[in-house]
Amino acid sequence: MLALLPLLGWWATGLTDLDEGFYGAVTAEMNRAHEWLIPLYNGHPWFEKPILLYWVAKPCLMLFGKEFGPRLPSVLASMGLYVLVYRFVRRHVGIAASKWSVLALSTSVLVAALGRMMLVDPLFVMCLSGCMFCFWNSLTARAKWRVWAALWLGLAVLAKGPVALVLFGFVAVLTYVLMPDTRPSFRGYWGLSVLVCLAVIASWYVPAYLVSRDVFVQKFLIEQNLDRFSGGDTAHRVPWPIGIVYYVPVVALGMLPWSVFLWKAWPRRSSDSSGLSGYLVLWACVVIGLFTLSGSKLPHYVLPSFVPLAVVVGIYLARRSSAWRPWPAAAWAVGLCALANAGFWVAYDASYRDLREIASFVRQRSGAVSVYAMSREGSAGGLSLNETGHPSLLFYLDRDVSNPSSFSDLLAEPTPCWVITRSGRISSADRALAAARGLRLDVEPVGRSSGSYELDLLTAVR
Repeated sequence: MLALLPLLGWWATGLTDLDEGFYGAVTAEMNRAHEWLIPLYNGHPWFEKPILLYWVAKPCLMLFGKEFGPRLPSVLASMGLYVLVYRFVRRHVGIAASKWSVLALSTSVLVAALGRMMLVDPLFVMCLSGCMFCFWNSLTARAKWRVWAALWLGLAVLAKGPVALVLFGFVAVLTYVLMPDTRPSFRGYWGLSVLVCLAVIASWYVPAYLVSRDVFVQKFLIEQNLDRFSGGDTAHRVPWPIGIVYYVPVVALGMLPWSVFLWKAWPRRSSDSSGLSGYLVLWACVVIGLFTLSGSKLPHYVLPSFVPLAVVVGIYLARRSSAWRPWPAAAWAVGLCALANAGFWVAYDASYRDLREIASFVRQRSGAVSVYAMSREGSAGGLSLNETGHPSLLFYLDRDVSNPSSFSDLLAEPTPCWVITRSGRISSADRALAAARGLRLDVEPVGRSSGSYELDLLTAVR
């Protein structure tokens, strides 16, 4: 129960636009279109991420609604991850170490924060960890565990893309090279494992390619995978000197309070005959090292490294103390739950509540909807519906919207048309131009107004 405390209250605030808005909008639109294969965003294919999150989120949204459902896949994935960690560490080390490992993982700041958001990362981390755990089992127990590792690896590719194959490939090769005692155990079940992994991956990649072909290759494989790793994603590029140490503070702060034990817990020599500690360190270093070399960087990219690091800390704490005394950690879990809920509430109230009220108001009324000049960069440009354009609007509106690139294009929209925009983007001269064309553009008061956004109604003058 302590592991679940930081996740409680995930339903208390609506979706943010830090990727959540996109995933929520895509899921809602796929439900409207009765679509299970091609992610859709405002009427167009949207291949930023693979399909697994949507496959899990679609039924959650249908069954539990827009409050409880969107973030439920991440919460369930976090719970599944904790079960995997507990069972793996109990099998190889002991019950005390398994409890400490789960506690260290679940109450790390970054894990608790991302585990209560609608993101692909919790599902990805669960699947990749399942793969790494089963692979170690195949080296220390029966080789047939390798088939289960392949199944988990295929699901990880469906969760976040081919990066899962790269991470596993490096870990497997380096394990073989740096841990010679494991080499005899590498024999067996590779052919079947490859077939299982490819079958899972092909369940979506093949039909998605057959339906979308060039769009799938360009948008997903090239732009969202190759370009991102090579630094083509300029929005998330970090200058070289900073990029080398970028993930050091991410791990140090993201694993608080447990990162304070990492120095002492880090295995300087083999501390167990099985080599498990070395494998865990190798796993963590591959994740951190690979994303350090990547041209694009975000804090959550190294979340998979938190799993082996938490196990390293859990083993250390279990060996340091013969008794299971979780009360200080329990107090931290309660405090983290309160802090997470308060933090999400404050951030949501300051940045998103006004738009949520506008979306709820418009959703109950007929007419076309336009989202106009929402980018922070200027008042004249259209909306590409990025994080500055609030993609969560589409989730709460639960319908497609138009994206006029100029005020003249806006006036060409069918009437009546609800216009959602930032305050001040429509000038008095614009309203005069609308009147000259036989149109009215009136501001509609909706709920509380912070002055950041406004809702207008475009109608024809009779």
